[in-house]
Amino acid sequence: MTTVRVMKLVLINFKGQKHLEVNFNPDVTYITGDNATGKTTIMDAFLWVLFGKDSQNRADFNIKTLDAEGKAIHKLEHEVTAVIDVDGIQTTFRRCYKENWVKKRGAVEPVLDGHSVDYFVDDVPLSKREYDSRVYAICPEQLFRQITNPTYFPSLKMQDQRAMLFDIAGNITNDDVLKYLVTDKNKDMYAPLIEALNSRKSLDDFKKQTVSQKNLIKKEVSDIPGRIEENNRNMPEAQDWDVIRAQIAEKKSQIQDYDAQIADLSKASESVSAHKNSLRTKINDNLNRIDTLKREVRKSANEEYETWYLLLQDKKNELSRSEGSINSLSGTLEYQKKEVSLFNQQKQGLLNVYHQLKEEEFSVNEDELVCPTCGRLFDGDDYVSRLETMKNNFNNKKIQKIDANVSEGKRLAGRIEDAEKLVAETEQKLTDAVKLKDGLQREIEQMETHKPEQIQPEDAEKLLSENAEYQALQKQITEWTDDLNKPYSVADTSDLRSKKNDLQLEVDTLNRELAKEDQIIRTTKRNEELEQQLRSMQQDIAACEQIEMTILEFMKAKVSLVEQRINSAFSYVKFKLFDTQVDGTEYDTCECMVDGTPYSDLNTAKKMNAGIDIINALCRAKGVTAPIFIDNRESVSELISCPSQLINLMVQRGSKLTIN
Repeated sequence: MTTVRVMKLVLINFKGQKHLEVNFNPDVTYITGDNATGKTTIMDAFLWVLFGKDSQNRADFNIKTLDAEGKAIHKLEHEVTAVIDVDGIQTTFRRCYKENWVKKRGAVEPVLDGHSVDYFVDDVPLSKREYDSRVYAICPEQLFRQITNPTYFPSLKMQDQRAMLFDIAGNITNDDVLKYLVTDKNKDMYAPLIEALNSRKSLDDFKKQTVSQKNLIKKEVSDIPGRIEENNRNMPEAQDWDVIRAQIAEKKSQIQDYDAQIADLSKASESVSAHKNSLRTKINDNLNRIDTLKREVRKSANEEYETWYLLLQDKKNELSRSEGSINSLSGTLEYQKKEVSLFNQQKQGLLNVYHQLKEEEFSVNEDELVCPTCGRLFDGDDYVSRLETMKNNFNNKKIQKIDANVSEGKRLAGRIEDAEKLVAETEQKLTDAVKLKDGLQREIEQMETHKPEQIQPEDAEKLLSENAEYQALQKQITEWTDDLNKPYSVADTSDLRSKKNDLQLEVDTLNRELAKEDQIIRTTKRNEELEQQLRSMQQDIAACEQIEMTILEFMKAKVSLVEQRINSAFSYVKFKLFDTQVDGTEYDTCECMVDGTPYSDLNTAKKMNAGIDIINALCRAKGVTAPIFIDNRESVSELISCPSQLINLMVQRGSKLTIN
């Protein structure tokens, strides 16, 4: 068991205490005084130096010293030093909170620019992380608050209290609960729960899954009776279906008789209709042949004109192509001549350069006869050698330039020759094209002068009327048209068809009635299926409810085991972790009790002792004790035994702050 004690606290400018030094008894210390004399300030200072928070777990509380108007007094350092004893080894922790004052450029007075905190352990400065790590090595903050404040645990939420108690009790495995709960007689009932737990599924997840599955089934079950009732409402009344079938058969037989009579009368009408269709076809064939004769007569009468006209159009098309060729050749010739002119200009430029190169003479550049090292003119043989080299270089470059000029001139002369040949060829083509165009124009003029006579439409009609085949065709058309227009008697079947239609409507009505038989059969079958589905789902709901009951029994058994183990860890208090509602439903709870009385109904003394008993259990479970600050200690006459260091904060009217 690790024992943590506070041996000494020194407060400087902390929450109104300019300088306060407190020495603590290793076992029990009494801090007495009237209200607002600084008792709680000592507790706040102890927690702040370790964790940077006050007794209410606030990090942003005001620690500065205030003046009479309640304003902070600036430029003071606020500091708390604590000497902590851990199993006989003492360590000094010091936390210092101070203002940062800076003088900005152009300002006369320094201004407040935030705050900073310095950390020291045994007077060695540390970073915040290092400092917190040293404190954590003694005891984590959360655990420290749990074992130093008797009212801390009862103030927690029920879920957090249960979590802490389960942590104290240690782990009770599912196997432990199952061994306690399952027997040979009920093992089948617990099989789904055992299977879920063996599959590493949590009890809560399995419970949610079961409840969700049951609710889904219940929702479906709730719909089934309504669906069955709706089916029954929509199901038609039963009739004598055999009578309906007999009526349908009788009426269908009558319809067949009417169909036979209509067919006999229709045959005569069909013969007349076929004869008329044949006449119409023949008349159309003769009309088509007459149209063909008209075209042949017109063509024969205008054959000379058509031949002349087609030849004239060919000549005009050829003339148009010839004119297009002339335009194209003219454009090409103009481009080629410009290219020859450009080449000649380039040739003249090369010739001018050639003459300039031939006339170039060597001249001495004195700068090239100067030694690059010493900066003096070469003399003697060096001068002559240097001058000869310069002259040779000049002559070699001149020869190279002239050779390159001559080579480029020869190449350009070849291009000029090729271009002039193209110009000559294009000029010849253009001359030939012009001659062809002139010839075509003369031919067209001559043809238009000798235009053949064209036969007019009225003359063609006269020639057509004199044609023997045309006359025979027209005669046939007249005879067939007269035959087509003769009156023929057609049998009237409308009365038979009307009676047949009336019978068919009656058959359709009877068939719709007969269809209700199938609807009744289908609906009855569907209702039977729904009723079977309802029974199956009700069994599934019962199975889910049985699983829920096993889960509840498992939880109750586990809680019972945990309650036994948890309550064995306490000497003064007991805990109730499971309760029952008015309707019999059991639910999770966490009620601390003393002699059967709930914590909320206890008096102050019993609440204080209950808190100390809880701290004792936590200390045993975690293997550490720490100073317990007991506020309002004057209201408790006797405390239960406690191995932790006790610091009693007691109100004494009219008394100054006293430490014993």
